[in-house]
Amino acid sequence: MKRKRVGLAILVVLVALLGALPSLAGCAGGDGEERVVKIGILADFTGTAAFAMKPTMKTADTYVTKVVPEKNPLPGVKVEFTIFDTQLNYSRTIPGYLELKGRGVDMMIIPNAQDVELLGDRLEQDKMPVVGTQGLQSQLASEWSMSTVSTVQSQGEAVMRFIMDHWDYEVKGRSPVVGHLGYTLTSTEYYQQGIDLIRNQNPEKFTWKGIERGTLGNVTWTSEVGRLKTCDYILVSVAGPMLSSFVSQARNGGYTGVFITGMEGFPGFFGLVQSALKGSPEQLYDCYYLAWWPWWNEDLPYIEDCLDYIDTYAAGDKDDLLNSSAVISGLGLGMVVEAAIRNAIEEVGADNLDRVALKNGMRAVNMTVAGFGDVWKVTPTNNCLQWQQRAFEWKLDEEEWVALPTYYDPAFSKPAV
Repeated sequence: MKRKRVGLAILVVLVALLGALPSLAGCAGGDGEERVVKIGILADFTGTAAFAMKPTMKTADTYVTKVVPEKNPLPGVKVEFTIFDTQLNYSRTIPGYLELKGRGVDMMIIPNAQDVELLGDRLEQDKMPVVGTQGLQSQLASEWSMSTVSTVQSQGEAVMRFIMDHWDYEVKGRSPVVGHLGYTLTSTEYYQQGIDLIRNQNPEKFTWKGIERGTLGNVTWTSEVGRLKTCDYILVSVAGPMLSSFVSQARNGGYTGVFITGMEGFPGFFGLVQSALKGSPEQLYDCYYLAWWPWWNEDLPYIEDCLDYIDTYAAGDKDDLLNSSAVISGLGLGMVVEAAIRNAIEEVGADNLDRVALKNGMRAVNMTVAGFGDVWKVTPTNNCLQWQQRAFEWKLDEEEWVALPTYYDPAFSKPAV
């Protein structure tokens, strides 16, 4: 009787093991099974930046998980995404990273450069490859992270280069009065560093009014408007409702100069600005932003791909998306993730993909995309793919952004090699 029980127990164990074999083979990337690459997104989905962040990340996700499999599948690989909402609260950055790491992600997308900075040397220790959407000077030599566009500092520098081109010194007979509205956060300090690079090299070209800072979420700007009202240019480096409330209150308070932002401002949140000045669209004169990408009204294959994405996957939101940079930015991010994974597959095969292979695939990205000023590639001292930026002007009559022809190379911020 005892021998029969032992034999039955062995049989049960064998059956269980045989039943588990297919799933074990799938985890290992065996014959007929796809290797699942899990990507964690650590980003603001409900905070100040969420209005632009959600459609940007959705575009990247949809591009990699739907567009790529339909048009040019990654051989032997399936990609899945999982998210953690930072709420633009930096106390959630490290817990969010640890949460995603605990879910077993193979790489991460972390769009906020300050989040990457807060993680310190964890990326190298954990061998965690990270793709971001903007870099920092302190991270340019990082082997485990890369950014689709250049540093926060480079935006401040490029904006000031644009002002020197835009201002007619001979006709005006003086230098422009320039001020900066930012956060009480380190991102504003980095932006100001780029501004100061140009100011210090060209002190006679600017009359500096100063910098005003608002706490995260602030939407009342009476004092700040009063102090910046005499500026010819106000550089605005806040986002979301903070941006739209400041622009509307400044115009209603009598400010008649130029508003200019980087990627964090008008391109992602102009819909909010328009809503804040609803009924007074004529108040949106002299609005500019600087960025790396082409725009919706440019005849380029990249823009055709963006339009095709909207028609196929986001038709219900088309009007809003065509008034935003979210899809333009998100598609490029998705293309970089795709290229990194494809490079890794070509190097080691789908069965052998790991974080090191994905990091190496990320470092091997080398793409030429019409409509952008740079070849998308990194070097040992430069992990940002794009640096050259153009100014875009809001045209009141056409009710659209129009790219100006000059590319600004932030030479002081950009590594020499």
